[in-house]
This record gives sequence, structure tokens and C-alpha cells, in this order.
Amino acid sequence: MKILIVDDHQLFADALTITLKNTYADAIIDTCHQPGWLLDNRPLLRGYDLVILDQAMPQLDGLSLWHLIGGLMGNAQVLVCSGSATEVTVRRALQLKVNGFVDKSESVDQILFAISEVMAGRSYFSESFRLMSGSTPEEALTLTRQQLAILVMIQEGHSNKEIARQLFVSLNTVKTHLRLLYEKLEVANRTACIAKARNLGLL
Repeated sequence: MKILIVDDHQLFADALTITLKNTYADAIIDTCHQPGWLLDNRPLLRGYDLVILDQAMPQLDGLSLWHLIGGLMGNAQVLVCSGSATEVTVRRALQLKVNGFVDKSESVDQILFAISEVMAGRSYFSESFRLMSGSTPEEALTLTRQQLAILVMIQEGHSNKEIARQLFVSLNTVKTHLRLLYEKLEVANRTACIAKARNLGLL
């Protein structure tokens, strides 16, 4: 079993690694404190069974990172960790169909339980997430993982050529996805696209 922990707080990542090693002695556990490093080393992402992502990271938040790398990680399960669930993070997590969402304020035993549930192919969502999702209107708009990744990248100011290079697709593919994004969001340009996506909680 191979686990990747992505968290900019090294103390939390190291403590979680020690805890997991005590529980899963044979597991291979890697940590990453800079999500941008993963984008520059994408060939290394395959082979993980579980990815534990911190949501609140200054360089790139966990859900935006998953937009960009999720498609490269095969059948890996993903558990998002957060200090608190907000309406925006709930919408985005539901849109991405993550396997679990655990509140960092929960006990060590509860976090381990969340990890075991997700690793077993089931789901786990903290009570704060479930309460928030119950009050969140169902998202009618559906975007593909690649379209969500493109949204994140145009928000960061990347050109079509840069997006194509980072996603390993053709320039025409990027242009097609952009056209579909504009149609779905009913907008005419990038600025309006990003504004509408933020309003809908997609970013």
C-alpha cells in the first residue's frame, strides 16, 4: 500500500505519517509540503493507493490541486483534510466526487477511521461537511475533471499553450474545452468565465 500526504504544515504531515506507520506497518508513505512540486513531477504520481490532501494551502489549495492531478493518479482514493467545511469547499468537493472529507479538529482515532473507510473503497465525510452539504443547493452544472483543471489554470493566468503543455493535451483540445466552458457558464470570455465559476463555487 502506498500513501501520499500533501500538506504544507510539516508538523501535521510528520505526525500523521508516524501515526499511519504505527497502524499500517507495511505501508509506503510519502509526504509533500509544496503542491507545486507535484505539478512539476507528474510522472511520479502513479502508483499511489491513497492521497491525503490538505485543503488550505497558500500555494495551491487541495481541491484545485486534485483538479490538476487527479486524472493522473489512476484509481487512487482521495481524502481531503480541512480546518473547517465551507459552502464553497463542499460544492467543489461534491463536484469532484472526492472519496472523503475529514475535519482536522477531529480526534486521531476518527481521522484514522476516515482513512480506513476511504482505503476500503467506502466514503467518509465529517459531520460539519454533511451539515453544510445538506444546506447547499444541488449543483446542476456538471464539468469534467479536465474542464475543472482548465478553470483553475486560466484563473492563474496560464495561456492556452501552457495549459496544453501541463495537461498533456493538444492546443485544439484546450480550445474545445474552453468553448464548452463558455457555453455551460453562458459567458463570452475568460474574465466572465472565472467570475461566474467563482460565483457558482467552482473555484
